Amino acid sequence: MQDMTIREMANAAHVSTTTILRFLKKMDYSGFSEFKFALKQSLKQPSKAQQDPSMEPIKNFFQLVADEEPFDNKIEQAADMINAADLVLFFGVGNSGRIAQYGASILSSYGIYSLPIIDPFQPEPFSNRDFSKTLLILVSISGETDEVLEQARYYKKNGAETIALTANSYSVLNQVTDFAISYDTPQNRKGHINVTTQVPIVYTLEQISNCAYHKMVDQVDNRFLEHVTD
Repeated sequence: MQDMTIREMANAAHVSTTTILRFLKKMDYSGFSEFKFALKQSLKQPSKAQQDPSMEPIKNFFQLVADEEPFDNKIEQAADMINAADLVLFFGVGNSGRIAQYGASILSSYGIYSLPIIDPFQPEPFSNRDFSKTLLILVSISGETDEVLEQARYYKKNGAETIALTANSYSVLNQVTDFAISYDTPQNRKGHINVTTQVPIVYTLEQISNCAYHKMVDQVDNRFLEHVTD
């Protein structure tokens, strides 16, 4: 990365050079040159992150992403499910609920219709609904939260497709949903509060959203070309 130009970095991240500069400004860098200098200096210093046990799950996750092709395949499959739906809903409880809201927001920013379910305790409707063109994405670290499982079963029973994003590939949620993307990491709890890192799920959501957007654009371009050649 330290040898990249700003344009090369922008292309690799699928954003504009203006976005890169805006981000660097928020990080208190005067420009790209100052950022590259600071990056080179930091690489010369012993990494504090390597000495921090709390960084291990994050490092392990990104190592898994770098080494395994199945992760990319799962991102593509989730993106295809998003583009096949008329409506994408996100649901989670507690900290996962806030991540779910972020997922809906970033997908909407790409022009894909998505909404978060804000109230995790809302009762089920008395009558059934047709959710055959709806995709429900459920965010849960443990994959065992009762409210999340109830939503998954209700929407699936009424025809929706369901995706689980969890930190436990052996969870009940993974078993009841149509598709799951998981990374296995030790659960970190402070009393009754689950404080396991959510960085991998945030990264996964951003990758899915980016992939879904580019697939959507490709589909539009292909339909346009077919129309022109007819």
